[in-house]
Amino acid sequence: MRISVLIFVSTLILFCSASSGQARQNLDQKLSRIIDQQGLTGDPSVGRLLPDINDPVAKLGKLLFFSKALGGDLDTACVSCHHPALGGSDGLSLPVGVAAERPELLGPGRAHSPTGFFYDGRPTVPRNSPSTFNVALWDRALFHDGRVESLSSARLPNGAGGLIRTPDTAFGHADSEAGGNLVAAQARFPVTSPEEMRGFTFEQGQPNDRVRAHLAGRLAHDASPPELFGNAWLTEFRTAFERPTAAPEDIVTYSNIALAIGEYERSQIFVDTPWRRYVQGDMAAISQDAKVGALLFFRAYQRGGFNCAACHSGDFFTDEQFHVLATPQIGRGKGDHNGSTTTDDFGRERETGEPADRYAFRTPTLLNVALTAPYGHAGAYATLEAVIQHHL
Repeated sequence: MRISVLIFVSTLILFCSASSGQARQNLDQKLSRIIDQQGLTGDPSVGRLLPDINDPVAKLGKLLFFSKALGGDLDTACVSCHHPALGGSDGLSLPVGVAAERPELLGPGRAHSPTGFFYDGRPTVPRNSPSTFNVALWDRALFHDGRVESLSSARLPNGAGGLIRTPDTAFGHADSEAGGNLVAAQARFPVTSPEEMRGFTFEQGQPNDRVRAHLAGRLAHDASPPELFGNAWLTEFRTAFERPTAAPEDIVTYSNIALAIGEYERSQIFVDTPWRRYVQGDMAAISQDAKVGALLFFRAYQRGGFNCAACHSGDFFTDEQFHVLATPQIGRGKGDHNGSTTTDDFGRERETGEPADRYAFRTPTLLNVALTAPYGHAGAYATLEAVIQHHL
């Protein structure tokens, strides 16, 4: 209670003091000191080698990303859960992957077919869809539980050039097929998930590599139906990778599919924010309320702040670590047992096996956060206000 009162009083003082010109200047000076102390540039993409959407491989990746040809039952694409117009996600608490009632409908309103496999009126995918926006800026891990992660002791940009662990390997062991960065590694797995893209009958019971090989072969030989394979995939791959005479099985591989999808996702860089402009000197780029909020965001508890930057740190606004916030579990969960229920999700503990990691999930970035609701690993909160209230 004392902390809450102190925070309220300090907030009131800040808001009242922001009413005069001198106070506004003082507020800018305080934030300027914080920006200098924390070495912020406003742009987390600085110094990174990033693809352009017009690069041939990224353009191929976009075609693949939007095509249901990679869905086991030909009814789901990457974009089904990660649409650019929906903040790189789907606007749903929990995604509806395969067996949608209307496969072409994305976002709110998407529901399962009443006759679909595993239908019981609930989404089958157990976790909220992370945004693909700025995915090239993650260096340590992808997925809410970090099951695709860099094993390097150094912080390599997007994990490129280092050893990467994936769900195909034991915890702490590198996957030789992971690819060149975290995003390419991650792109190998949605197609193997029955709930997301694979379906419950396609290559049922077969290992992940068999699933990927089947999908690559499907594209390599331009299988029917034509509405899904009219892209002449072999030609597209030969053009993108500049190998005009390559044999189908040599060029249309799942490694190249994952690389191309990854490069398209890595081209989705959206960092031109009002905060960036403010950090770089435009004092009018954000409102006075936002400036007060920034001061509370960065200040420690002892100074009347909320210390949000302890976890949402740096220009990317995340420490890329895993923390237990006790955000509510909704949906069917991951099937973890907690007493009598099997609709739980133990989070990071599922990967590490450490009880201390139970219910720990990766710190999300706050870039473009206004576009990526709902929030939490299971999408339990519809608004940022509700998330902040939960933290309190």
